[in-house]
Amino acid sequence: MNPIRFHEESHVTIGGLLREVVFGFNDGLVSTFAIIAGLTGGLVENKTILLGALATLFAGAFSMGLGTYLGNKSEREIYESELAREKYEIKTVPELERQEIRDIYAEKGFKGKLLEDIVAKITSDEKLWLETMMREELGFAEKPPNPIKNAVYMSIAFTFGAFIPTVPFLFEGAATNLFLVSSGLSIVALLGAGAYKTRFTKKNVAWSAFETLLVGVIAASGTYGIGALIGG
Repeated sequence: MNPIRFHEESHVTIGGLLREVVFGFNDGLVSTFAIIAGLTGGLVENKTILLGALATLFAGAFSMGLGTYLGNKSEREIYESELAREKYEIKTVPELERQEIRDIYAEKGFKGKLLEDIVAKITSDEKLWLETMMREELGFAEKPPNPIKNAVYMSIAFTFGAFIPTVPFLFEGAATNLFLVSSGLSIVALLGAGAYKTRFTKKNVAWSAFETLLVGVIAASGTYGIGALIGG
């Protein structure tokens, strides 16, 4: 095996930004659909249902964005702290760091001249050396994403997801009829979101779509039942 190719082999990962968009959309869709179902089951007025949906939309978008920001910020701070430490150790104790690279690849089954070639290649480039230590020793597959960017995209994705089941209640009509339209839109969106995720998860399209739909239906059915019980 070519040691350079082994090290530089590409890996398919879900980028932090895309992950936030996919899960933000799903969260917004499911949580808002569930709220609408509960309020409809409680036989409340259309205006109240709309108010509840919009409150869920704005509160959820804000809280999800803030949570994403704080989580990503913490990850990045840890990453940068470890990166600074590795840089310092490479400059001050290079032989120890070189031995760590040797040990890492020896555990992967490389030995002899091939192992030494890998070590020489990696340690000849400080950037490559750092990346290898961060990934292989500390478990950082990639640099954590920008916390502000991810927070904004999470909020936007949540808003779009939450808006789908809300749309029918912007119009006049019987609550039950509007809820049927909302349910139809939500079902289509849930199936689409579940199927789209498989581009990155590599799971079966039909199963992923069904699984996502099932989560939404269970959440909505539960809240509808609670709403009917309390409102009835």
